[in-house]
Amino acid sequence: MSGVELKLSEIFESIQGEGPTAGEPCVFLRLAMCNLHCRWCDTKYTWDWKNYDYDREVRLDTVTRIAERLLAARRSRLVITGGEPLMQQDGLAELLTLLPESWSVEVETNGTLPPQPRLSARVNQWNVSPKLANGGDPAAARFRPAALIALRDTRRAFLKLVVESEADVEAALALAKDLDWPHERVLLMPQAASRADLLKRGTFVAEQAVRRGVRYTSRLHVQLWGGRRGV
Repeated sequence: MSGVELKLSEIFESIQGEGPTAGEPCVFLRLAMCNLHCRWCDTKYTWDWKNYDYDREVRLDTVTRIAERLLAARRSRLVITGGEPLMQQDGLAELLTLLPESWSVEVETNGTLPPQPRLSARVNQWNVSPKLANGGDPAAARFRPAALIALRDTRRAFLKLVVESEADVEAALALAKDLDWPHERVLLMPQAASRADLLKRGTFVAEQAVRRGVRYTSRLHVQLWGGRRGV
């Protein structure tokens, strides 16, 4: 049995709410800890220890026990999210050796950390969401070109950009162009942590996506369940 451990936030079954596989049934593994502090983050319970209790929110568990819980879900699509999962790459790589190779594995990342080869070899899809100025973090913290290029070069990565204004859209598409990201793998997503926000911004962002010739993604979990956790 492996004694390797991960800092775990939660495990739950739902549908993928965002990105190119939106609507797919899956099991989510949400890890704790993040290296960014976005003002509009809807999972601050994974990193904001000024407002959340670390001992209550974070569980240290072995990859063996985590694998058992994931296998019990009887799903074949795993979405690894956070927080920032790539802060725990060694443990994740070990975890994935305990799961069937037939599983599809998605990893959601802010694109500030390059993927390690052992982990990347087992990931089918990277959902890369570099943060724009609207997140509130300094550029030096949120924009790491080498990491983004490494993810792009896996040829399994989608660029998912969170926007709420036309200025955000311009910045997002300029970033995609600077990174030479394949146009068909660029998605615009409204910044929305509530149904009201999604209703307010969704149409605008969708119209911008049509106008700019890129993909649009909603946030189905927000549309269906609002701000509830574990869905």
